[in-house]
Amino acid sequence: MQLFSKTLLLITAFSSILLLQGCGDDSNPYQVTYNAPAPYDISKADSSYTTSDGLQVYIIEESNDLFEVSPRDVVSAYYTGRVIKNGKVGDIFDSTYRNESVEPGVLRNLTPTPKQSSNGPISPLIDGFRRAVLGMREGEKRVVIIPPHLGYEGSQEGTSGYDLRNDTLRFDIEVDMIL
Repeated sequence: MQLFSKTLLLITAFSSILLLQGCGDDSNPYQVTYNAPAPYDISKADSSYTTSDGLQVYIIEESNDLFEVSPRDVVSAYYTGRVIKNGKVGDIFDSTYRNESVEPGVLRNLTPTPKQSSNGPISPLIDGFRRAVLGMREGEKRVVIIPPHLGYEGSQEGTSGYDLRNDTLRFDIEVDMIL
């Protein structure tokens, strides 16, 4: 009889645990959440410049490292991409600070054309982002404001719930390492 009671107790406890796990919210387990830091303050930039085609670059924190990022480099970097709407910084659409992660992203193609690797082709980054990273040094922080023609204009509609083809984009970038 005591074995029956213990078995019944275990079955009841196990059933309760399964029931409680099934009572969670209906959120998508594949949904991305961002834990990105606040946008860098561009009013306190060390320097800034705008290229003739409208790319705005703000150097937030300079680095004294000897080596600059070049097109042949592989770079690990932290970044957060936000949409600019009506002149205001808006929603995050991409970040290395996702789902509680604090790992840098690896940028493998800083050339304007696809590269071949053993795993297949590596597409280039959007032109404005790629150009902003070139010349950065380890530890340097920048903000880049990318007009649509240097971003996703002309590409197909995105699958992440964002259509960024006509949007001005803002990226906060910190180069972690030049690999």
